[in-house]
Amino acid sequence: MKFFSLLHDWVYPPVTPNVPHYGRGVHSLPNPDEHELFEKASKAFVQGDRLKGYEYFLSSLTHIGNKKHLTYTVYEDKITFELMQGCAIVRGTVTEDFCIATAVIAKSAELHVALKRRFLERNFQLTYARFCNKEGILTLKLHLDNATITPHKIFFPLREIALNSDFEKEMLSGEFKEIELLEIDNIHYLSHEEYGRLHGWMLKWIDQTKQSLQGLLANDNTGMVSFSYLALLLQIDYLLIPRKKMAKDIAEKVGGYFMDDEKSTEDKNADLQTYLSELETINIEEFATNIYRAEYTFSPFDQAMHEEIVSFIDESLLKVKWYKSNHSSYVIGAIYRYIALYILYNYGLHPTLRTLMHLHVQVYASDFFEDMGEKRLYTPMSNQFDKGRIHNQIDSAIIPYQKRYKGLKNFSNLLNYTDLDNFSQSFYLQIKNLDFLES
Repeated sequence: MKFFSLLHDWVYPPVTPNVPHYGRGVHSLPNPDEHELFEKASKAFVQGDRLKGYEYFLSSLTHIGNKKHLTYTVYEDKITFELMQGCAIVRGTVTEDFCIATAVIAKSAELHVALKRRFLERNFQLTYARFCNKEGILTLKLHLDNATITPHKIFFPLREIALNSDFEKEMLSGEFKEIELLEIDNIHYLSHEEYGRLHGWMLKWIDQTKQSLQGLLANDNTGMVSFSYLALLLQIDYLLIPRKKMAKDIAEKVGGYFMDDEKSTEDKNADLQTYLSELETINIEEFATNIYRAEYTFSPFDQAMHEEIVSFIDESLLKVKWYKSNHSSYVIGAIYRYIALYILYNYGLHPTLRTLMHLHVQVYASDFFEDMGEKRLYTPMSNQFDKGRIHNQIDSAIIPYQKRYKGLKNFSNLLNYTDLDNFSQSFYLQIKNLDFLES
């Protein structure tokens, strides 16, 4: 039986999940035994074996094929661990009685009074961790009492200290270049050639968007302008993955557009246009300081229900229908791009949905991905789709999870490959129909 099983796997190799290395999420897959390990941790805690419980819990956080983001060592009377979250490193020690975790930020002496006051105020916003001055070092610290510990009582505090230490170090580095951050050896910078390539793509996208809007800005086309600018900013954020001040500015511009205030849509578009003009003036040296790669343990997003995604798609497709009825064909492509990019930007996604949304981005930005060393999924000049590769990528998003969700099916044969607009319309209708009911 083992021989035939090996033969089957050789003839029909198992489909491996595709993990997009773009966007702000974790660029690896969660542990497939995460739920089982969580349960084992719960049972160990109930039985009073706290160290074993922590061991199971830490193991549940380890991603597939990437153990650099979290390491731990089990001793007879304690466990020590180290986890990466962007530019932050969280170090912890677990005993039978407590768990202490810390993340160092910067030297306290380098922080001016207003910043120190800010960190004191941040303590009122945090639930579990606290900023403190430890031996002249600004440190975010967490202390857990293990008397009534459960996996959930570990997960949320650890996630809080990880996300907030990363956020604060990014903020300080982006806004106060004179402050030297501590423990940032886990950051990976790109080569000068890679920075030049990404910088060039940003300028190209901005120029293409401005060219496409010529003749529209003076007319009553505020919706078209909004979708174009928002899709562009979301594309820069997803594909270039900026950090520090650039990431903060993009988040503020996108968030500001959707803020319910007294500003008109025209004024909000003007704000977006002004920021895009600022991005055009960033030289490659300044651009490079805002781009780096790092390991991440926790996703910054809470996973959304599929119904939330369906509702957003429905709302967006109604806008497509309206523009089609009013013969405004230009904006339709921008809306289709915007839908996938906004979902990737704003929602925590199941790996299936994340891979599928990434596929849509790949189709529209095929020239970018080809420059990054990947094969094209779509060729604009000939209006040709690589149907085989699209089928395979949908397989990689669906098949690994069919054991849990038997209703998931590859829908590539139901897509309309006539052109980009028809492809997108049929693609989002299939996304809406995905069946995530557990078997």
